[in-house]
Amino acid sequence: MAPLPPRPSRPGVEREAAAALRARWWVVLLAVVVAVGVSAAATARQKPIYRASVTLVVAPTSSIESTGDILRSLETLERRSVIATFARIPGSPEARRVVAEKLGMASLDGWRIEGSVLPNTNIIKIDAEGPEAARAADVANLSAEATRQEARALYRIFTMRTLAQAVPPSRPAHPDTRRNLLVAAALGLLLGLLGALGLERRRPSQG
Repeated sequence: MAPLPPRPSRPGVEREAAAALRARWWVVLLAVVVAVGVSAAATARQKPIYRASVTLVVAPTSSIESTGDILRSLETLERRSVIATFARIPGSPEARRVVAEKLGMASLDGWRIEGSVLPNTNIIKIDAEGPEAARAADVANLSAEATRQEARALYRIFTMRTLAQAVPPSRPAHPDTRRNLLVAAALGLLLGLLGALGLERRRPSQG
């Protein structure tokens, strides 16, 4: 069987791109500036959303003294149905109503509250997202308290302990200004290079 011919190199294309960049560098610069400017303007018009998170660990309550009861409660947790049920409590209408009342608010419209189970653990993470940075931590921590009380009412053999309380966020979760500008700059650079190459190819050759 005859060996495959070597793949031809493309030094001509590379030289052409380098020549286009040298001759039409202003096209690349203009594309980057425009892309970054459009991204900055669009980001500035977006309403900032702040996120605060609290984590809870689910464990058998200390009131259980029998070794057999402790083992049965741990076996129940291993089935994941109980902890999955607990993770649904923070976003329920009743829990949201309780939190709103404690904050003196009519409702939590505009706020997203969601619980999730961290993989391969008995830890529940509660995220609260909304338009106020100062209130995000309060919403998350009060949601954790409401979840703890409701879970205790459903299953008295389990308790929840706070691993990490929510703290006020220092910057918005959405939009991510830095990421948006970096993506815009990369896109502008690509479009600028393509534009410069296209203009250079359309230039009539001399001689």
